[in-house]
Amino acid sequence: MSKPIKVQILERARALIDDRRRWCRGELARDAMDVSVGPTDSNAERRCALGALVAAACELTNDLHLAHELAMTAMRPLVGATALTHINDTEGHAAVLTLLDIAIERNQEGRTSA
Repeated sequence: MSKPIKVQILERARALIDDRRRWCRGELARDAMDVSVGPTDSNAERRCALGALVAAACELTNDLHLAHELAMTAMRPLVGATALTHINDTEGHAAVLTLLDIAIERNQEGRTSA
């Protein structure tokens, strides 16, 4: 049985920003020159947590509109997109990775207990 798309998005997003050098604050994504770019832009080198979720969802769905919808709800009910952005920008990289790990674990548990 394959993993639910939500788990796939969460895992891929975490992989995109697991290295602190590929993570950022204050923008969805930044290029090598530290210029703001879209999270799905081929020049994006660093992403915030929400930007990583958008990029991951877009990789899996090839649908930018759907990717944004999935990214905005990927962390619920743990946190919403606004809270995730706040945590990303104020609490930092380690806090974001911890939240992603918790979300992945909870969503995997939900799948196996159903």
